[in-house]
Amino acid sequence: MVAYNLPKDVRGLIFDMDLTLYRHEDYYASQIKNQVLVLAADLGRPAAELQSLIEAWQNDFWSRTGQKPSFGNTLLGALGVPIVQSVALRRRAIRPEDYLLADPHLETTLALLESRYRLVLVTNNPADIAIRTLKVLGVERFFPRIIGLDESGHSKPHPRAFHLAYAALNLDPGQVVSVGDRYSVDLEVPLQRGSGGILVEQMEDVYALPAFLSSM
Repeated sequence: MVAYNLPKDVRGLIFDMDLTLYRHEDYYASQIKNQVLVLAADLGRPAAELQSLIEAWQNDFWSRTGQKPSFGNTLLGALGVPIVQSVALRRRAIRPEDYLLADPHLETTLALLESRYRLVLVTNNPADIAIRTLKVLGVERFFPRIIGLDESGHSKPHPRAFHLAYAALNLDPGQVVSVGDRYSVDLEVPLQRGSGGILVEQMEDVYALPAFLSSM
């Protein structure tokens, strides 16, 4: 866990979902793989050809920025796939039920956090995919408000998703901490807005959040 610029008076938490509220590398990889396969079938092009174009664009983005782009922005940049098409593609390709299980430790963690802070989920997946994921994990009740790709219209780190999150929390950015697994995607924009950030690198970091935040 790495903390950045934590406010003295934390009242709200913005959570990322994938590889933050669960750790399942095979499931995360399947999201990317299945989207490429579905898109290849739609376009009538070999999946390997699309994968090569995607990797070339990602490598160029990394060489220019030193950052790894979100997959939504990768499809937009590499293949011209608009966000609205990415939303539909994800709904067809992503199946959390095939990989994830309930996490009682996460449930206990979020119950403690919900008793102290307002929570909102911000994800680059559509909200309905997020709901299905949260249900499998057994924690859907903690996130009555989800900012998904279908609502924001932009893949993180675009500021709009975070703007909607602050509005949902009804809090000043200086009272909020963003929690996620990717600095450039989940934390950089909130930090620029005056929020705190917590980079989680394993599930134990998430489970430790109630005690960590209480000790501030």
